[in-house]
Amino acid sequence: MFNYLTNLIDRICDRSDQLHNGQTISWQALREAEQLANHAYIPLLYQYIEQEPDKERRRAAGFIITQLSRNTNDPEVIRFLLDRLRTEQDQDIVTAIQQDLERGLGIPGYINLEPLFNNTLSANNNIRRSALLTLRGTHNPVVEDHALQLLKRTVNEFDVYYIALLLNKVGTRKSIPALRRLLEYPRQDVKSLAFATIADIEKEKEAMFYTRCLLRGQFKFEAMEAIYKYADENAVQAVTARITELLSKRRSNARMTIETVKNGFTDLMLGMEFLFRFRTAKAEVKKTFAWITEKRADYLLPQEREWIQQHLLAASY
Repeated sequence: MFNYLTNLIDRICDRSDQLHNGQTISWQALREAEQLANHAYIPLLYQYIEQEPDKERRRAAGFIITQLSRNTNDPEVIRFLLDRLRTEQDQDIVTAIQQDLERGLGIPGYINLEPLFNNTLSANNNIRRSALLTLRGTHNPVVEDHALQLLKRTVNEFDVYYIALLLNKVGTRKSIPALRRLLEYPRQDVKSLAFATIADIEKEKEAMFYTRCLLRGQFKFEAMEAIYKYADENAVQAVTARITELLSKRRSNARMTIETVKNGFTDLMLGMEFLFRFRTAKAEVKKTFAWITEKRADYLLPQEREWIQQHLLAASY
């Protein structure tokens, strides 16, 4: 059993260019490690990691043990890896451990997060930011408090972005004042994250705020997404106006990269999805869809034309 693990680590660390069907030995070994589910390997890897002097081999063993944790649903591996953050001296390995933790199981609330909290204060950019990303996998309420304290003292704009990412995952109404201040932050990605987080916390309660932002041309994409998720028919006029603006001129396919949200929708598609809910109750909605299909069909991006085919034409618009 131990021989198999050391052989697997050898292959993960193999840096030769030997290929098999276009895949390196290391690539194949990593894919093999991802499938492991033998819980008996875990204590052997604990011992190996604690005793192995070579950092690349420790890194490989850490990757394997993270996969085993996920495949066997064993959260105690998380405790071991967090303890390793206290003792590991190599900064690259510390970053790698945190990256593995980020991709692994969620961190249970009973596990001490102090090593991650300490690393969010590291002088090393990679350690600091990978710790913030790892904390997104927790449900411990103290994480939000820690993030808000960091935000008060942080001046590095990239760190502010990573803190905003963390609040996007763990933020509650406690974070709303700080998030509203971030709406004025110079970086657009920080402002967009803050807006989206506010919407996901406040939900329907702030529907009028999302609508006002859309009408004023502020946070256009984020406001459209928030309306799509949380607004009612009172937002129909604002959405109609935005769709009219979007289709006032032709757009290139390259715009898809800019306008794509995680579900693959452009903001025009989000707007049409929202209006589609009211297609039988609102005359202006039917009129807007008729205008899109009859006057602006050539202005639609390919994904939007497909949406029209699947929704409007099927509904005999």
